Amino acid sequence: MMAHYELRPKSGTWTTGPDAPRDRLRRFDLTVTYDGKPLGGNNIQAVVGAPDVRRDGLDADVILWLKSGWWVTLRGEFALAPDVAHRILASAAERLSDITADRRGAEASILGSTVVEASGPDHWR
Repeated sequence: MMAHYELRPKSGTWTTGPDAPRDRLRRFDLTVTYDGKPLGGNNIQAVVGAPDVRRDGLDADVILWLKSGWWVTLRGEFALAPDVAHRILASAAERLSDITADRRGAEASILGSTVVEASGPDHWR
């Protein structure tokens, strides 16, 4: 059985430096709502980063590469069920690629205002 998920960009890392474009995210976190409730409370379930953003620690293992070249890594409940998480994130990959299509970074306006619809296994019932 398939379930409905909503991925919400939360906090992020901004561009820096004198020549950096303003209001651009180079990395941002995703929280997930499942069956109308936050999965894992308000804990982060995935991190999305630009191609040239350094990956180490928890970000070393990429679960999904987007068409835009950005990467996705797992946290929280998603990290405990990577196969399920991959299916959910893959169902939202096109929309996530649209959000991250600009190599300068994602628009900061996605934080708190964007909901990415996804679907996947009904794993957390």
